[in-house]
Formats: sequence, structure tokens, C-alpha cells
Amino acid sequence: MESKINVIVENTSDTVSTLLIGNANTPKEPIKLVVSGDFSAVGNFLKVKLKDANSFQEIKTENAIVICDYDSLTIKLQTNPNDINGTEITGKAEFSNELKEFGINQGKFYRREELIKILRYNRRFFPNKEENAKLLHSYQNFTASVKKDISQNSDMRGNVAQAYNKQIKTDIAESFVIEIPIFKGEGPVSFPVEICLEDNDSGVRFWFESVELSELLEIKRFELFQRELEFCKGLAIIYK
Repeated sequence: MESKINVIVENTSDTVSTLLIGNANTPKEPIKLVVSGDFSAVGNFLKVKLKDANSFQEIKTENAIVICDYDSLTIKLQTNPNDINGTEITGKAEFSNELKEFGINQGKFYRREELIKILRYNRRFFPNKEENAKLLHSYQNFTASVKKDISQNSDMRGNVAQAYNKQIKTDIAESFVIEIPIFKGEGPVSFPVEICLEDNDSGVRFWFESVELSELLEIKRFELFQRELEFCKGLAIIYK
């Protein structure tokens, strides 16, 4: 319970001074701010804090550094690396869920039923809806003929020669164009995709490949960093 003593000081026109007795609040230690977000996290933080920040989040150009890692697609802001409580903001680019769904260039294999399901439920990503309908119809009515030629020759000296040739003939479409985001939070881009297939003991399996996507990844990676580094002017920038 809080104690209180009233003290009357002489010659002060009966003014009453109050003296409080008790325990002071325990001082709170500063808490280090560490935040991770999408690739725009650093830029969004700097847009506000460079102009208006409290004493704990103040950004001084002589102290702050920005670390860029193109391989891991990360950009990290350290407001003061020499201060154990200095704020750290990390932005990371991640592949979009739409791109992961298709598994393009990832060696992800599908059975015919799985492929049909992907084409049906991702119709919205096809700029040409008629192309999607034709593609879906062709795989719903998929037929393939496999021709295998095996030959083996040997002589009396123990030399053996073997030849193996396999051809798969189909009547299905081999490519299509989709429009999807490559990275989360970014706008969609359009590029062609090839449907690859092979026959094995368990049947025919399919997967997606795209040379254009590989090229776009490099372009978009560069554009992402250039965009965010516009907000980091005047700060020390380190590349890993």
C-alpha cells in the first residue's frame, strides 16, 4: 500500500506539500526490434523512418548499412550494427504459390490425372481461355504409342555392342502460355511453358519446363534489388 506524508512548511501561506513514499517502477531494458517481411520491407521502413522515427529507430546515414544477397534473395537493413539493440529489418523474396503449383523447371513430375487437375483449376492464369480448353481436352483424351528397338551384337572376342531406341508418339499439345506472378507480392508476367513427358515402367509421367522463365528470373531478380535500393540512397550498401 502506498504511504503518504503531508508536510506543512512554515511561512508559505499554509501551502501543503505532499511527499510520496514507495518503490519506483523497475526500469525496462530496451527491446531490440527485429522484423522480417516480404522484399518491400526495407523500402517501406525507410520511407517512413528516414523522415520520422523515435530515438530507438532513428536512422543515421553514418551508422546504417544495407546487406544484399542475390543468391538468397534477401535485403537486410541494420540501423546501427555497433549497437546491440540496433533495429534490423529483413526483406526476402519468395516464389509465388502459383509458380510452385506448376513446379516449372523444378523436376516435379505429374501423372496424367494430376496434370489434368492443374490445367483445370488454374484456368485463370491462361490469357487465352480457348487454349486452356483445347489443352485440357487433349490430355483428357490422351493416347500414346511407344516404339522400342533393341539390338545386340557380339563377336568371338568378347566384344558386345548394344543399341536401344525408344520413340513416343502422341496427339497432344506440347506447350502453352501462362500469366502468373514469379515472386509473392509482385505483378504477373507472361511466358511460354513446354509440357515434357516420358514413359517408364509405371506409365507416362509429365513435367513443365520453360527457358523463358529462367531468363525472366534473372531479370526480375535484378529489378527487385534495383527498386528497393532506390530507398537506400546515402546508406552503405554491402553485397554478399
